[in-house]
Amino acid sequence: MRPDSIRLTRAHRSLVYALLAVLFLSGAAWAWLNYFTVAPDFGSVSKSVAMKIHGGAAMLILVLIGTVLNGHVKFAWRAGRNRFNGAIFLGAFALLTVTGYGLYYAGGEKLRAWTSWIHLSAGLILPILLLIHVLLGRRTRPPIQHKHHHSPTSVDITGQAQP
Repeated sequence: MRPDSIRLTRAHRSLVYALLAVLFLSGAAWAWLNYFTVAPDFGSVSKSVAMKIHGGAAMLILVLIGTVLNGHVKFAWRAGRNRFNGAIFLGAFALLTVTGYGLYYAGGEKLRAWTSWIHLSAGLILPILLLIHVLLGRRTRPPIQHKHHHSPTSVDITGQAQP
């Protein structure tokens, strides 16, 4: 295993961050239009567009999470790095997936209302969980080992490097 095999490539990481930003912003926009606008019909077209963007990005992030599970999560778990926070982060994704499904298919208005608030709360907390995950991951990263070992310019008779 390469020492850096846990780290996502720059392109992979950028795609994850971009999709998470689209999900967060589209979900927050829908919530704002739904819960905080004065007139109930205000922004109904905007709500519809936000929900379509959110749903499409949700499908894409599920595929992307599969790629993250296959590499990043598998290697980090084996290395024993950032397990607790990673498990919480994946648990939040699982909760969002289940509640997102429930928003479409949950029976009864009371259950749907609970599902909506759980989904919204988890979605608003996810960026904080991501930040914590990244920061803790950086703290547990092993020190960088340079590929080129610089040999000393001179060595004395005992084998000690001389400046």
